[in-house]
Amino acid sequence: MGSGNAILDAIETKKFGGELSDGLIRDVVEGYTTGEVHDYQMASLLMAIFIQGMGYGETLALTRAMAESGKTYSFPESVDKHSTGGVGDKVSLTALPIVAACGVPVAKLSGRGLGATGGTVDKLESIPGFSCSLSEEQFMSQVDEVGLAIIEAGDLAPADKEIYALRDTTGTVDSLPLISSSIVSKKVATGAGHLLYDVKRGSGAFMKTTEEARELADLLVRLSEDLGIDASALITDMDNPLGSAIGNALEVRESVLLLKNEPVPDDLASKVNHVATRLLELKGIPEGATAVENALSSGAAYEKFREFVSAQGGDADALEDLPVSAEVSEVKSPRDGYVARFGASDIGSAALALGAGRKRKDDRIDPGSGIEILVKPGDPLREGQPVARLYGEREAERAERLVLKALEISDEPVESPPVILDSL
Repeated sequence: MGSGNAILDAIETKKFGGELSDGLIRDVVEGYTTGEVHDYQMASLLMAIFIQGMGYGETLALTRAMAESGKTYSFPESVDKHSTGGVGDKVSLTALPIVAACGVPVAKLSGRGLGATGGTVDKLESIPGFSCSLSEEQFMSQVDEVGLAIIEAGDLAPADKEIYALRDTTGTVDSLPLISSSIVSKKVATGAGHLLYDVKRGSGAFMKTTEEARELADLLVRLSEDLGIDASALITDMDNPLGSAIGNALEVRESVLLLKNEPVPDDLASKVNHVATRLLELKGIPEGATAVENALSSGAAYEKFREFVSAQGGDADALEDLPVSAEVSEVKSPRDGYVARFGASDIGSAALALGAGRKRKDDRIDPGSGIEILVKPGDPLREGQPVARLYGEREAERAERLVLKALEISDEPVESPPVILDSL
């Protein structure tokens, strides 16, 4: 069947709640990748899928078709992790060098950020000289020689890239089958044999409740397993930002502290240790927690990070003193009390106002801008005490208003919330 007929057939079937066959899904994805299927036709099908839903078989077929729409890699011995995004999420920058220092290879394809802060690629590119554009040969040999390589997804799963951009502009982002097929197709194309999903829930995440997050996590793991990846998932809190730094260079700076085994906020340290340990367990490494502790205390984790940065053209010596914005201001507590919550969603918006993220795909990020959170849930507060430091001059007044809006103060002492909510 030609792609023109396939798309019309698919729209007709799905708008009445019918099931799309594997062949029909493959023809539509192929047609969209080659340009035979138009944006307006694909948008119509996405809306029908958004309203009518998709069965598991259809979601699996869509994931497979998107994974095979471009070139694919194979790293059966490697591990990878995928996070559904969050504010201050620097787990890739920290857990992956730790795992590599324990002798487990990591092959990761990452994206740029859209929204509050940059993606892993943007964060790494705030290191002078660092490049995520490696050739296929460089990528593969670096995984072998250094044990850690992170490159931009680029041509991987090109059908997903196009469909994602269309979903973003047609109000069809929040559909479980479309979210999961998008995530898993890129992971299948990357080809890591072992994968840990970090599914966030809370105000700063896509999934607002633990139940929604668990449903997504279940689907991600099931699709991955059926497409040949050994997968597992964590459900983690994103009501509050992770750690204290939000922004690009600021997050690298905090990651460096953690990797050098220097003090960082407990929520970040415990989450990174948990993720690194789980990745080692996926590879069948016994005593994972001890291996993680040793990699940090011996300096091996930081050494591995420096080696990785140098291999990708970055100036490893600049890690000790990364350039951040010289425009710094403090936000002070309006009254006495206890920090009940520092809402991740408003903190993310404040970071975006300062220039740390993108509203549109072609926006330029200011790598040195962002926010440092100085208090965490459970901490006591005095009126006038600094609660956050703002870096950057873009919309600083708006950022300050958003930070104060994010800060919820209680008169009674508050317990700090757990970071890891569930695992499967």
